[in-house]
Amino acid sequence: MLAAFAGFAFHSCEDVPAPYEVNDEQEETGPKNVFFDETFTTSLGDFSAINTVGTYAWACSYSCAQVTSYADADGDGNKDNNEAESWLISPACDLTDVEAACISFEYILRYANANQMESHYRLLISSDYVPGKLTEATWTSLPYNLVQGSDWETWYSSGNVNVPAEFLGQPNVTVALCYKATTKAATWEVKNFKMVRGAGDYTPGGDEPTDEVRTLPYTESFATSLGGFKNYTTSGAGEWIIDYSTAKATGYDNSSKLTTAGTYYLVSPAISLEGVTEANVSYEYILRYDRGAENQQVYISADFADDATKATWVLLKGDHTEGSDWSTFSYAAIDIPAEFLGKQVRIAFRYNTNATSGSTWEVKNFAIQAGKAGSAPDAGGSEDTGDATALNGDFENWDGGKPIHWKSASTASSASLAQSTDAHGGTYSVLVKGQTKNTRLSYKELTLPAGTYTMKFYIKAANAGEVVSCRPGYAIVVDGSISGGDAYKYADYVNDITSDEWVLVEHSFTLEAETVVCPLVMNPKNPGKDFLIDDFILSDAAGTFYIK
Repeated sequence: MLAAFAGFAFHSCEDVPAPYEVNDEQEETGPKNVFFDETFTTSLGDFSAINTVGTYAWACSYSCAQVTSYADADGDGNKDNNEAESWLISPACDLTDVEAACISFEYILRYANANQMESHYRLLISSDYVPGKLTEATWTSLPYNLVQGSDWETWYSSGNVNVPAEFLGQPNVTVALCYKATTKAATWEVKNFKMVRGAGDYTPGGDEPTDEVRTLPYTESFATSLGGFKNYTTSGAGEWIIDYSTAKATGYDNSSKLTTAGTYYLVSPAISLEGVTEANVSYEYILRYDRGAENQQVYISADFADDATKATWVLLKGDHTEGSDWSTFSYAAIDIPAEFLGKQVRIAFRYNTNATSGSTWEVKNFAIQAGKAGSAPDAGGSEDTGDATALNGDFENWDGGKPIHWKSASTASSASLAQSTDAHGGTYSVLVKGQTKNTRLSYKELTLPAGTYTMKFYIKAANAGEVVSCRPGYAIVVDGSISGGDAYKYADYVNDITSDEWVLVEHSFTLEAETVVCPLVMNPKNPGKDFLIDDFILSDAAGTFYIK
């Protein structure tokens, strides 16, 4: 947990300029259109912070309202997860004669327990709250777009959440955010919290109504939301969440090192196969720490009626390949059985774990379409031109859609790669995909004698109009693994790289003794955009080439 929060210690946000004046009155006695609009840039404004458990209250920090109970409670110099419940409460709002109103805010939520998302980070509303009597009020929980973030730069929107009909027309309506921590203390940051007149467009479970019947082809990327899919937890606790631009299921909490038992289904909306004679389902996935095929399965049903325990589920796929890193996705494509053709169906991803140990399953790029299942799509139309004897610094040699030798046996390799024909020299370059976390293009392990080395390569942004950064370096490998952050030796960042021209990057380093290293290039999470690398050279002072 301490390591996870190291990034938080360096977190900083730019001050946000004061918002423009909001004309919330049509005229002095006219209808009010904005009931509250608080940026939390410099203070909590008219909001109140109240604790019911612990002493960790909402406060203005980093130009937003922030709360966390990850703190040094006993003064021993070490931060711990502390129990807490803290409320951020709006001023009272008069909704008399209001026919529609909606609530919205922007937020970052990190280090949350995935199994407690909906119970520990709540948006609530009350019509009988009286200051000083928080626990005596009746509070109604409102679903909103709840996403766990992976960095301190990406803000998520709650969506425009409708105020329920029973609160419209009431003279004393209060809205609150409630933070709770039990075994794990998250950090929650909120800004631009407002309630305005008018109907909202947020639909729980996705941007589209979940009861709408979809037609082929139907796709969900799971990049920012579950879309038309919906969670159904049938035993224990837990649910599918959006994390690292995937739909993710896991019972394991890295902070507490505990696993919570649970079974949860991620169920698609109804999909029509009327008039279809052939159809298939496909998706990409990463499976780690597999505890048995029965714990991650894909099903189909033609009689689902909003209860996953009562549907008749037929297994589509129960054998998923376990991965060895967090960047390499496997591909699955399954033909839909003939008995479901011509019907309305639901597809479900079923995850299960006991309380002892569980896997982690990430899914993206779901598709259901007409026709027979095919092979995995080849990003960039990769051609295999493999020559295992080549040093392959020019990225002309490929095998299975991957550049030969550009894969470390250690964790130094973490980027998703694709072949590109936009080359500095020759026919191909490598595309290094940007993510919301730092990733690395890494060469295989090399045993280098003591001496001074120079690496050179050409780089450009992969997409027009984007600006990228990179950071060259190497990782020290001991007994086949990389131990600790000090094993990565980086040069300075190279910034402001565009797609207009190839930029030459050079970096020299000295090894005092024979060392096993992985030469690498980082694609930093900020800005986290795709870039191209070509004509990579690593040589020593005598002119010996190790990569060319």
